Parts: sequence; C-alpha cells; structure tokens
Amino acid sequence: MTDITAPEPHTTPPPALTLPHALAAQAHRSDATVTFGTSARRETLTYPEFAEQVAAVAGGFAAQGVGPGDRVMLRIGNSRESVLALLALMHLGAVPVSVKPRVPGAVVEQYLAAVTRQQQARHAFRIAGHGLTELQLDPRPDRAPEPAPGNPEDLAFVQYTSGSTGMPRPIPLSHRAVLGNIEAIRQVSGMRAGHVGLMALPLHHDMGLIGILTALVQGADVVLEDPGTFLRRPMAALRLVRDAEHVHSAFPDFMLRYLAARITEAADKEAPDPQLLRAWGTVYCGAEPIRRESVRTFLDTTAPWGFAPSALVFCYGLAEAVLMATSYRLTDLGTGFRGRGPVAHACLGTAVPGLDLRVVDEAGRACADAETGRVQLRGDTLFNGYDGATDHRTTWFDTGDLGRLDAGLLYLSGRRSDRVSVNGTNVFAADVEQVAAAEPGVAECVVLPHGASFAVVVVPERGLHIDTDRVAARVAADFAVAPESVVEVPHSAVVRTASGKPARTYMAARLEEGGLLPGPLPQVATTAHP
Repeated sequence: MTDITAPEPHTTPPPALTLPHALAAQAHRSDATVTFGTSARRETLTYPEFAEQVAAVAGGFAAQGVGPGDRVMLRIGNSRESVLALLALMHLGAVPVSVKPRVPGAVVEQYLAAVTRQQQARHAFRIAGHGLTELQLDPRPDRAPEPAPGNPEDLAFVQYTSGSTGMPRPIPLSHRAVLGNIEAIRQVSGMRAGHVGLMALPLHHDMGLIGILTALVQGADVVLEDPGTFLRRPMAALRLVRDAEHVHSAFPDFMLRYLAARITEAADKEAPDPQLLRAWGTVYCGAEPIRRESVRTFLDTTAPWGFAPSALVFCYGLAEAVLMATSYRLTDLGTGFRGRGPVAHACLGTAVPGLDLRVVDEAGRACADAETGRVQLRGDTLFNGYDGATDHRTTWFDTGDLGRLDAGLLYLSGRRSDRVSVNGTNVFAADVEQVAAAEPGVAECVVLPHGASFAVVVVPERGLHIDTDRVAARVAADFAVAPESVVEVPHSAVVRTASGKPARTYMAARLEEGGLLPGPLPQVATTAHP
C-alpha cells in the first residue's frame, strides 16, 4: 500500500507576518526593481519608489472610504495601476476580491452581481455598476498609512475558480496560506534577492498572481509583461533578462509549444545566442496537462540558446492550495514521463513543504502503489474551505482530481468530471486529447461529452484540413472506445475559461445548437464533481 502522508497533520507554526508586512520588509532594497509595460514602452521603479506608490494609493483609497476588512472587487490586469491597486488594498487591511474577466455560458453582468452579493462588496476598482462605488487611482502621499496591523489568519484576498465546471466559486485565502505557499515555492526554486522573476501570465490567473507576489516577497527584480505583447514579441522579453544572474518564470504547456515556434522563427533569421537563456534556473510548467512532445520540442529548440532541461519544474497546483501543491524538477524525458499505453503522464513529484498528499479509493482507503484514486491534500497552505470555516490543516481536501502515486511520485489522470464511462470503459478527456493532438494537421483538440460517448473537436493548423476519419480510428484503436464523432472547427469555436481550461459542457451545447454536433445530448455517465 502507498501512503506518503505524515501520521499527524503538519504543525509548522504559521508565518508571523501578513503579506503587506512581508512586502514592507523588502521596501529598502534600492538595488531591486519592478518593471512594467511592453517591449515598446517600459517603466521601471526601484523597490523604495514602488513601496511609496503603494502606500500613496492606499492613502487615496482610504480617503474614498475603504477601510480594514472591506471587500473590494477588482479585475487584476498586468499594468502598474492594477498591481498598485491590489497591493494598496491589502496595505490598508482591505480584502481584494479578484474576479475573472469572462465566464463561459454566463452573462458577465450577472456574474458580477452574484459576486457583489456573495462578498457584500461596496467598492470596486475598474468595475462599474451593481451599486458599487468605483474607486479611482488617486495617490495621496500625505495620507500614506503604515501597513495595517493583522494576523496570519486574516484574509489576504479572495480568488474565484475558473468556472470550467460551473459558476465560479470563491476561494478565500489567509495570509498564513499565501505566505506559506510562497515559502514553499522559494524552497523549490531557490529564488532570492538579486534574481529576476519574469511573469507573462495574466494576474487574474493564480500562476501569474502568486508568481509576482513570490518575487516581491523574496526581494527579487520583477519584470511584468503584458501577456498579449509577450505572445506577439516574446524574444524582446527574453533579451531583456539575458544578462540576469538567475531567472524564474512560469509557462503552461501551450506556452512551451508557442515559444518553441517563435524561437524557431528567430533561429531562421539569426544565429542562436547561447547566452540568451543561460540564466534561466526555474520555469514552472503546470495549469494544464503537460505533453511529452511539447517538452521535447521546447528543449530541442532552446538548447542552442542555452536553456538547461533541469530548469523545467513540472508542478500540480490549484487555487485552493494558493498555487503549488507538488513539484518535480526535470532531469530527462525518460524519467519525467511515464507511459500507460498510448498516453504519457508527466511526473508531478511530491508535495511541497507545508502540505500532505494522499490518493484514496471511493471508500477513503489508501490506494495501492500505481492505483488510480482521488487526490487529497491537507496542510498549512490550503484555504479554509469555500465556506471559510473548514480548517484544511487537519481536514483532508478532496481536489476533484484523479491520479496515482507511483514510487511516491504523483501522476495525474484528470478531473473526475472529465472522466467519461463508455460501456464500462473509463476514458479521460486529457488522454484522448493528447493522442488526437499528435495526428497530422491538428493544432488543437478538445474532447466534449456527447451522446453515449464523447466527441472530439479538432482545430486544423493554418492552411490544412484534418482527416477526421483517421483521428477517429486512432482514438478507437488506442482506447478501445469510439468517439461519437470527430468534428473539425475553427479556432474561434473553442471556448476556454479565463484560466485557459476548456469549457466542455458549454462548448458541447453551443456546437450542438450550431449543428456541428448532431442530435440531442443524452446524459453521459461521468463521475460527478463534488
């Protein structure tokens, strides 16, 4: 039997500081900088300058009626103004409530109204209506306060789930949980003052938000890129940190593929610079299934530019654990992936410091080695339940994911809600997507619930068409289960949440309404999400 949990819950004392106090402890670093903007226009502030601006904005918010404990809704962008607003609210002891910019299948105004009611919010930043007082970024250095007093169990901020399985749910996170996860990330990466944190993910995504907070708490230089600009001109951002001592960043699987393509284009125009990526010491990869072919292509492409495979860190994370729950630093592709039939699952390693992890069956018993079961967590960096009243330091949290422990290392199968049962055979959507995406001409693939089985929706590479019969035959051969249909669609037909997850049920309904998926959608036998 395999159970890597400790016999008793973790008893590590909570951090002594709140986030604002941890940030204030780094404000003296005149040699550390925060850089905002795009390759065309950048703005750089020293840490003391940045801290002064945060305090001045906090004074302005206080003058507009915001006080300790107030919940303030905001859409967090990657601009200087958004980051200042977020940090200034926490500086005051208010609780920022980060809302998603879009929710599949929901009218945005209805979603915002629901959040306003749930959070009993009175103020908002860059959100109008709903009876909210819209805050202005009006710095008041003459009223700049000291960081609000507080304790580690106070709320730092509220995130919302992505909405991939329904209306987004609130995730209240304490200072204790956030600082605990930031410390765990530091132990995995070795980040410290003098290093650089390059963040090109949107800050409404937990990888982006916790990424920048981690760099600020460690006193590292921060480079915050506009995501759209980074995707259009990634080489400019990579050159910006070429001469850094040590670079930390985070790229989901799709960004590995995208960067490989852009770097290949650059190599057609110029000789590879072996120093460009030499300083990259940690690149976290998570948030979506990690594909062996994506990693192989990325490593092959970046090797002439100085990137070391050991810089890649595969991780399993969830907003309920603040961000990172497990990690595995890559050594080579052979040990980084383990295959089961046609599918290779990435090794996601062991639980980060401060967390316990176990895999159990439906009865709550520890699974045997390599047996798939329910992934559960407990520990210091977990939230206190969706109700804010469940102590997951002692109570196991069921993540909704299925996976297995193999020699103590986690391999994830997928969400329980993404497991389809067809005539007694269980198939995971992510596994089918991995196989279908490897077929010629397929640029993107999403598996949807449909009929008594599932449908495979494929997006072609530019200028190509896909042999859908071949894709169907490949899936049927590899999984012994035939899809109801394989449908080629344009990229615009793929609907994802603000966090990049496919909105499967919503997509299926839309494609059926548009006639691309034939017939009604009978109930598909799935394992329900709690």
